[in-house]
Amino acid sequence: MAEEKRPVIIYGGSFDPPHRGHTALAAAALSQLKPSVLYFVPGFHTPFKDLQPTPFAGRAALLRAALAEAGLAGRKELRISSFEADQKKVVYTCETVEHFRKLHPGAPLYFLMGSDCLAGFRRWRRPGFILKNARLLAGLRPGHAIGKSPGVPFTALAGRFPRADSTGIRAELFLGGRPAQLHRAVLDRIEKKALYLSRERTLLRKLLGHGRYAHSLYTTELALRLAPAAGVPQQKAALAALLHDCARDLGQAAQNRYCLKRAPRSALTGLMLEEAPVLAHAWAGASLAAEKFGVKDPEILEAIEQHATGAPGMGPLARLVYVSDMANEGRGFSEAGLVRKLAFKDLGAAFRAANYVKLVYAFSGGGWVHPLSVALWNSLQEKKKG
Repeated sequence: MAEEKRPVIIYGGSFDPPHRGHTALAAAALSQLKPSVLYFVPGFHTPFKDLQPTPFAGRAALLRAALAEAGLAGRKELRISSFEADQKKVVYTCETVEHFRKLHPGAPLYFLMGSDCLAGFRRWRRPGFILKNARLLAGLRPGHAIGKSPGVPFTALAGRFPRADSTGIRAELFLGGRPAQLHRAVLDRIEKKALYLSRERTLLRKLLGHGRYAHSLYTTELALRLAPAAGVPQQKAALAALLHDCARDLGQAAQNRYCLKRAPRSALTGLMLEEAPVLAHAWAGASLAAEKFGVKDPEILEAIEQHATGAPGMGPLARLVYVSDMANEGRGFSEAGLVRKLAFKDLGAAFRAANYVKLVYAFSGGGWVHPLSVALWNSLQEKKKG
């Protein structure tokens, strides 16, 4: 078969991280189509994903590790293309297909995907152009049967392929897990290069006692589960929740010093430091996150500084961390479970309930209540009236 008559396969995606589903699809495509080349094309930023991926060089290294463990290292047909990453912007599949069509004008061109992607294909940009210039090549994944897809012709790979849940894999990695869907070589490299919040978890362990660190993981776990309903990107939810108590185990003097760097005058009153000094850890945490962890995202810093008191006008991420801090599975009081259950049905109602529970707890104990917590309650009541 002449080289230009042999198929060319494009395999695009975030590959963040590459998993067993990716390598299994690639191996089957190589075996069944015998292409002249199969391009892995990691994106700079995938249109339908909410995350900013690990830099291309890091994902390419993870891909090479995965391919080696899958027995595909050294296959001359396999190449990792930097085409999309080099654009430094979102690149749509139609643009990628156009690029490789020009590169291989006489070859049958295929775009490789899991069956889970077929249902949404018509929402892709210029699907007609893609189908005119390349054929879809789909492998069956659990829960996503390959049947007749109206108006979407495709070639089906023989066989069944591993479940692919990149969002779940990243969530497990953010919590320090070792997902079974990843090759061991990929896991080892992730650990070596301190990817997927590994660096932040290592530093946080040095700042917090065992109990407080466990609470941070519980908060992160719930925030990750609720993030889609909150409309919050997965990575931002994980980082904000992980670091929300980063200053909690500092001595009070250190908390106050960090707090004074960030807390606005309207929030920082003598009463707070005299009557409820524990609240200083929230603003201190935002300062510490910026200085020690390098966090620059204002929404993450807002979520950290407002998780204890709340405040009127909180953004979606701040509200998410506020609820997750109060209602995670590590909390031992019954109200936490009730608010957590409510959160999976109505996150807005859970936010209001969390504010109510905090106020009742403070008032019932005869403690001082920060004005921001009361202002939050009042603002929520006004919205209900409106």
